[in-house]
Amino acid sequence: MAREARFARYEWAPWPDETLLRAADGFGGDLFYIRRLEHRFFGGETLIVELTDNDFLTEGTVPEPRHRHHRRVLRLTWTSRIFALESYDEFYAGPFGTHHPRRQGVPQSWLYEVTNDPDPWIEEMLEENDNTDTFPPYGLPVMVGERLQVREGDVKVTGRFFAPNAPLSDGGRIMSFYKASGEAFTAEDREEMARQQQAARAEMVSKPRYRHLFIASETHMLEVLCEDLPAWEVVTLD
Repeated sequence: MAREARFARYEWAPWPDETLLRAADGFGGDLFYIRRLEHRFFGGETLIVELTDNDFLTEGTVPEPRHRHHRRVLRLTWTSRIFALESYDEFYAGPFGTHHPRRQGVPQSWLYEVTNDPDPWIEEMLEENDNTDTFPPYGLPVMVGERLQVREGDVKVTGRFFAPNAPLSDGGRIMSFYKASGEAFTAEDREEMARQQQAARAEMVSKPRYRHLFIASETHMLEVLCEDLPAWEVVTLD
């Protein structure tokens, strides 16, 4: 019931990487599959997902002459933190089909983003876990649970984005500038420092605090709550 309630509230958008969407749309087959998923809990690469289509040549198969086959996969690699991950067989994809992104006018794709603010999945996590009242579990909260709000009153949260006037310190960043001993900052130095600070803050407030991503393949549904978008590449397997 929890997943049905979540999906009923989801606000869908295309995956926020147009280049990746074009690569996925032109991959060469009619269907898309999650071929491989590897979740690592330590080290640099935290999540690896490989996608392919119905023309993928699996090991030991012999292609029919009239069909085009290949050994390419679309590999997504996350190096940012994964907060939550849910994978389930396409057979159990009823809530996704019932509340499909097309019902909201989002173009047909295999790759989507959920853009609610507040996010239903985060709300569910905070309601169901009695050992934490904040998301994420470090830094300035994106969202806090009802217990914490009642206990501490007006807790500062950011929502999906930092406020347009948020200082860099809200993002845990402090920019320091130094000159050689005895040298004073010139007017040009101050202008350059102001420019760098302004650019850094503009980048901070334009970027979501988290990403809620969804892959709808013919084999599995994959829902990812993470810090940032993955890198991706088209890889030809040996």
